[in-house]
Amino acid sequence: MRTRMALLAWALCLAGLDHLLAAPSSQMPDGSQFRFWEAPLQFSRTYYVDGAAARADDNGPGSKERPFRTIYKAGQVLQPSERVVIAGGVYRESIHPARGGTGPDKMISYEAAPGARVIVKGSVVLKDGWEQSQGWYTGPSQSASGKIWQVKLDGALFGGYNPFGMVNVIHDRYWINYKAVNMSPFFRRRGMVFVDGKPLEQVEMYRELIEETRHSLSAYSDVKPEPLFEELGGAKGKWWVEHNGLTLHVRLPGDDRPEQHEIEITTKEQVFAPTSRYLGYIRVKGITFAHAGNGFPVPQRGLVSTNRGHHWIIEDNTMEWANAVALDVGNEDWNASRDGRYGYHVIRNNTIRYAGIEGIAGPLTQDLLVEGNLVEWVGWQNTQRMFESSGIKFHGARGMLFRNNVIRHMRNASAIWLDVYNFNCRLTASVFTDVVSHDTAIHIEGSHEQNQIDNNIIWDVRRSEPGRGGSGIFIQGTDRLIIAQNLLGKIENNCVTSDAVADRLILGRGGTARENRVMNNLFIGCGKAAIEFANEHNRSDGNVYAGMPEGYLRIANPPPQQWLDLPAWREFHGWDRHGAVAAWSGSFDAAALRLTLTGTDVPAKLPIFNGIDVDFFGVPTGGTRMAGPFEALGTGFREKHVDPRPLLPGRTAEGGAR
Repeated sequence: MRTRMALLAWALCLAGLDHLLAAPSSQMPDGSQFRFWEAPLQFSRTYYVDGAAARADDNGPGSKERPFRTIYKAGQVLQPSERVVIAGGVYRESIHPARGGTGPDKMISYEAAPGARVIVKGSVVLKDGWEQSQGWYTGPSQSASGKIWQVKLDGALFGGYNPFGMVNVIHDRYWINYKAVNMSPFFRRRGMVFVDGKPLEQVEMYRELIEETRHSLSAYSDVKPEPLFEELGGAKGKWWVEHNGLTLHVRLPGDDRPEQHEIEITTKEQVFAPTSRYLGYIRVKGITFAHAGNGFPVPQRGLVSTNRGHHWIIEDNTMEWANAVALDVGNEDWNASRDGRYGYHVIRNNTIRYAGIEGIAGPLTQDLLVEGNLVEWVGWQNTQRMFESSGIKFHGARGMLFRNNVIRHMRNASAIWLDVYNFNCRLTASVFTDVVSHDTAIHIEGSHEQNQIDNNIIWDVRRSEPGRGGSGIFIQGTDRLIIAQNLLGKIENNCVTSDAVADRLILGRGGTARENRVMNNLFIGCGKAAIEFANEHNRSDGNVYAGMPEGYLRIANPPPQQWLDLPAWREFHGWDRHGAVAAWSGSFDAAALRLTLTGTDVPAKLPIFNGIDVDFFGVPTGGTRMAGPFEALGTGFREKHVDPRPLLPGRTAEGGAR
């Protein structure tokens, strides 16, 4: 039967219909199957929210005829096995669930009505009270000061938390190396200002509203501030707030007057978050959350937060414009007590974008299923040297299955970073592209037990600083990592790089960077090296190398370094006896997710490694497969749409070869 399925899969690939056999793999690195816990959902009662309905009343019954006006009210009354259905509209509020469900079959659900566009914002619109700014400028361009407007902010807008009166970093500052970084982002205010839905740039000094000169808070830094929102479609204006956070000054695009635009300011730290920790069995579905004035981690306090909860289903939502973190799903802080039950979440089919520091974050999570998400345009705060900036950043993830995701357009951030204590995590069938970072696309740090990166596309990774970053996968102080069946292309630095961290003691010992295995990957266009092992205690085989520079296979230690080619790699270390040099080239459209591969060399198929017997598209490969993530590599691949999200059950795929 397996053979017949493989033959059918091959035929469908040739016909451009490979998505018809999509079956995402759920096998974990240790050979076990991922532990799914979801059950069919049934609800004993449904409440309704419609903020625009004439008869809406938070003191009413929450029925379809007399709905609640706010989602907050629903969150206070919902009991296990109950749900709220929310009508379309913009809701400016914070939602604080009072309780969770009691099991997979007794969840509490917050969901958008079918077809409704539900937007929940942690912001308000400023319409009244604007006047010309005065009293703050004595420079040469006096006439320009008449183009700046000010407004007094009523403290009642904020409910006790004023992001315009708080700097980004209040707590742990030990990781800020003032000699190495531009300090400006850490001492900016947490508030955000939007004009017609687009962000205005915050400046450090009033005169920067008028003058073009930009300033840096660090006299030691050679990294000067740059415009934050150019690529993200900012509003081309600026704002500054007085010391007490209660008088806002803005210069609008085109030097317009305030009444010509809708001006919004963030007033909330979080938009959806329980006030009590450790709530479980909550579902959030189909809602857009926006505008959070939260601070830099740690603690991690997201626009949307589980507040150390467990067994949440977070699906089909959009989260955008968080000053720091969009979604937090872990224990909030690695220094926090660990007496709760956190993790076990399903994070599926969400769009997460425009987060200043992290898209998804969480320390000490267990058994996460992260699938079908789009995470993009993360890192605009430009705080890489605090070592938290990443599209996705987990600490101590155990048993995580990360599959069929797209992480793209990272700026000053990694795509995904698994930081210390990670065990039995699998990153598979995902796309990581257009990453600009002083780090790497995928960073695995301080982990001693087996984790696995397989069947992924990692393409177009560039440096954000001279001499640093721009690598595909970083094995930092990590042992026993499997990197297999991936495509790595157009990587400015090393495609796979490695470093032993002997003096960082984790669970009693340092990281040796040993027993890592790089197997059956396709490397195309690595800028410096395809593989750089930290030492000789690792292994590679079955890899195919195309468009490589000289000395593209390297060993860093012990000195002197070894910069080798494939024949020397085999002769001196016995590695890649089944590897090959081939003439392949490619290009990738990150916006359209279209991959083009051309080549004439078709390497021999090799036995599957560690049970990886389905390809990127979920196509069964049989007992042997080609290097890279595609079973159809040698059959006229040419161009394909490689968005892995439609390949999940219940979704449709565009798919197809041309």
